[in-house]
Amino acid sequence: MQPPRRTARRRLAACLLAVFMLMIDVTIVNVALPSIATDIAAGSSAQSLIVSSYTLAFACTLLTGAWLGGIVGRRTVFVSGMSVFVAASILCGAADSPALLIAARVLQGIAGGMVSAQTVAIIATSFPRERHSVVFALYGATAGGAAILGPSIGGILVSLDMFGWGWRSVFLVNAPLGVGAMVIAAASLSREKPAGVQHLDVLGVVLSTLGLILLIYPLAHSYEHGWSIAGTSAVLASLAVLALFVLHERRWSRAGRNPMLRLDLFRQRTFALGCALSVLMFGSFTGFFFTVSLSLQFGLELSPMRTGVITLPFAVGAAVFSVLSPTLFARLGTRMLPLGFVLFGVSMMCFAALTYHEDTARSLALLAPPLFVGGAGIGVFVAPLQTTIVSGTDDTTVGSASGLIPTVQQVGQAVGIALVGLLFFQQLSALSDALPPDSTGWVAAQPYIVAQRHVFFVLSAVVACAAVLALALPKRVTGPPPVPVPV
Repeated sequence: MQPPRRTARRRLAACLLAVFMLMIDVTIVNVALPSIATDIAAGSSAQSLIVSSYTLAFACTLLTGAWLGGIVGRRTVFVSGMSVFVAASILCGAADSPALLIAARVLQGIAGGMVSAQTVAIIATSFPRERHSVVFALYGATAGGAAILGPSIGGILVSLDMFGWGWRSVFLVNAPLGVGAMVIAAASLSREKPAGVQHLDVLGVVLSTLGLILLIYPLAHSYEHGWSIAGTSAVLASLAVLALFVLHERRWSRAGRNPMLRLDLFRQRTFALGCALSVLMFGSFTGFFFTVSLSLQFGLELSPMRTGVITLPFAVGAAVFSVLSPTLFARLGTRMLPLGFVLFGVSMMCFAALTYHEDTARSLALLAPPLFVGGAGIGVFVAPLQTTIVSGTDDTTVGSASGLIPTVQQVGQAVGIALVGLLFFQQLSALSDALPPDSTGWVAAQPYIVAQRHVFFVLSAVVACAAVLALALPKRVTGPPPVPVPV
């Protein structure tokens, strides 16, 4: 039974406020990384883990969070998870060592995954089916916009240095936002415990989490310590563990139990392709912001405020085209997805061209147009993504499909940061060793500039391939059926 309209709107407000805070924490820390590195002596591996540990923990928790919401109630998990997220954010703001900050970020990610796993089901069951396209477009725009605005907001907060908090403010700002979301959710969500799932797939949780950790950690660890036999062994072990996870989920499903991962979903072309495209776009986008923030501050020695201002056109482009996306989707259908990749790829090539000269690399006027185009690509892509992915599902599978979407996105972000960061830091290390001693200015910045240029070229190639892959989607899709998940 759906709640009154006023209650539904309050639930939507709580979910949007939560997802804004959770997604902004993916990128807000990027601009603060140089300040963090200086203040608590965080090396390149630690810097990567400060970012990727959050997204990895987030991704590993989403499926488990959805199960817990089905067992103990979505209100309980949402409010409890948000309270832990606020506490973890305060712990991040108080951290005095890289190890403590990374541990707090892991706790943030676990709590964030618990909260995020409830939002899709809460929204879907609070609004009638005919309103789903509108509310989920708003949900997607909020999530994407938050991640895009993160660097700008982070730069402003670090530069303002409120109460002398410096970089710590990018974490402490979560406290009032989280409390607000908790209050609204506690007042509007039903206390009813849903019926349904009664058996938690503990082995599935362990295998999926272990497989992802074995995949991502060695990539980040190699930034500072180089690639090793142990790193190769860990990556190979991750593939074996993830294969065991798939086999276990198949057996679990054959036993008549509800699996964490519905393998039959991947037989649907729109779902499988949509998930693959989601990994490619979110991985590219997050890796882009991670390395650009370092290059602008460490390489060109720009302030956090100027770094944040430089990224604003990207946010504007994303916001404008997210608003236009429903109209564009009605005309172009799923061709919006390859268009988003093309726009993002064009912006990468423009950035690469601008890095050859100091005047163009530092010019906000010249950087603004490709930033706007890159943001437009994200806005064009993100808004119709969820509708496209779940378009081929039915009443029995749409709930599982909706729960997998944020998991796929977070895995893409974690892997993207690890792989793009690995490319960036390897290039940076080799170029720094060849740099003449006592270099200053533009010459001293060259290792960062050239390493960043390599990243731009690689990302351009990745999104070009993704654009071709996206053409395999059917041009027109229907909206998703109602999600049968109790509140």
